[in-house]
Amino acid sequence: MLIAGCGPAETGTTTSSGGTGGTGGAGGTGGTPATGGTGGGVDPRFDALIAAVEAEREELGAPGVAVAVIEDGEVTFARGFGSKDPSADVPVEATTLFRIGSVNKMLTAAGLLVQVGKGTIDLDAPVTDYVPDFQFDADAEWAPSIRGEHLLTHSSGMSDYLEIDVPSSQQTDEALETFMTGQFGSVDYLMAPAGTFYNYSNPNFYMAGLLAEKATGKPYRQVMKDDVFGPLGMDRTFFLASEVLADGDYALGKSGNFPGIPDVIHPDTYENAWARPAGYASSSVLDLAKFVRFLLDGDDAVLPKPLVDDMQSPRVNTMEYGDLVHYGYGLTVLDGVFLGSPDAFHAMKVVHHGGDIPGFAALVAYVPGLRFGFIALANADGARFTKSWVTALTTLAELPAPSSPPDLEPDPATFSLMEGTYQDDYNVGTITVTKVGENLEVSMPLVDQAGVPYEPVLTPYAPNGFLLGIQGTTLPVTFIPDETGAYRYFRTRAFVGIRPSAPPPPAPALGGERLTRFLDAVRRAGPAAAELLSPARPR
Repeated sequence: MLIAGCGPAETGTTTSSGGTGGTGGAGGTGGTPATGGTGGGVDPRFDALIAAVEAEREELGAPGVAVAVIEDGEVTFARGFGSKDPSADVPVEATTLFRIGSVNKMLTAAGLLVQVGKGTIDLDAPVTDYVPDFQFDADAEWAPSIRGEHLLTHSSGMSDYLEIDVPSSQQTDEALETFMTGQFGSVDYLMAPAGTFYNYSNPNFYMAGLLAEKATGKPYRQVMKDDVFGPLGMDRTFFLASEVLADGDYALGKSGNFPGIPDVIHPDTYENAWARPAGYASSSVLDLAKFVRFLLDGDDAVLPKPLVDDMQSPRVNTMEYGDLVHYGYGLTVLDGVFLGSPDAFHAMKVVHHGGDIPGFAALVAYVPGLRFGFIALANADGARFTKSWVTALTTLAELPAPSSPPDLEPDPATFSLMEGTYQDDYNVGTITVTKVGENLEVSMPLVDQAGVPYEPVLTPYAPNGFLLGIQGTTLPVTFIPDETGAYRYFRTRAFVGIRPSAPPPPAPALGGERLTRFLDAVRRAGPAAAELLSPARPR
């Protein structure tokens, strides 16, 4: 059930942020934000939020976090909590820079849509019209089947691929085109035909960034600076470690969950120039608040209002919760949320995106109809601060009255329709799904042979949605029907099984580089499981 992880936090007094704390209006988008720190001066209406952030920071083990609240399009609260440094007491400010991970995708979407507005890019055209050297070694028909619309809505079918850090030789502005027209074709594949369904994958936004490059003749980071950041006054959103280091007001990340990545992350600890469009920017809550205000109000200096509206309109159904959750262009769009209990459903449009990258987590969420938003940037793996978002929403915004909730309960009587054999030729091979009593159970012989542990019983959370425990994490599984209504796809972010029309040939063993890639994909996809139970559902 799509229910909040907690109710409103208990109202209390202003708590310490680990030092003299954050600042208020510096760099804000207007108004006079509440100041942070251990002194006075904070409007008591923010007490519940402050208490919630401090409690969640302890729960998540985050050294620090910066938070901003947007009301009627203006920042009314901006504050740092805790420390910029996991091993020292260096107070976070509202101005502090953090890596923002996949929040970057909404920025890239805007950058490409600038070119759509200018008529230099057509989202209905094949991407090969603009990047003719883009190809897949496995099948020459795949690349021309992908359109710009597929990229911005995660419906191209491309499998997820990311290297957190790459050699310095790949840290040039030319690396994006070099990678996407070279090495990428040998390592990636289509998990399903382009346009079949939504499936979150970073390469969609690598290619979106490359289309923007091709349309302008400029490197991706320059496109973003000239066409998005500059016009919106986002003068502290950076892609280069040297820019962050020169700025000086930045957080160090706390990690420890990624092989080969140190526990403490500095601005230059890792870098990947060809992955920049999907998640390598650094920014502050105040700069991102300017982008939220742009989404709320539009800005003709960046995009015509119809394209701003397209970004936050339902473009594809994610199929994870009936008709409740969609993806726009670089943004997730909900038609309503459950806040506090299964009966407290609020029918209102909620838009958000989250981000995870080693050492950092981010959440940007807003309710257009209320002109209310929330931003949290933290320096710890997986620290999304969704409970604090719920507290901000329920204690500061004027919510519509609860309405009749949609029926999203799983029905075991339908589980037999999902039984059968699914085939993934590129990863796990045969996936056999069997109904045993009231449960669905899954068997993957190649995964067994590779020694990768998984739980055979799928845990239902929605009518056609389940959770699969594998390799110490949890993957959301969605059974997706074809045009006849019969379930044909076993979808996870890490792999997709398709019902074969004929007995498939034996798939090669899952080992070596394929096994490493598979486990990396599982690890990246895992955080999405817990988020399915949150009303913000950040990605």
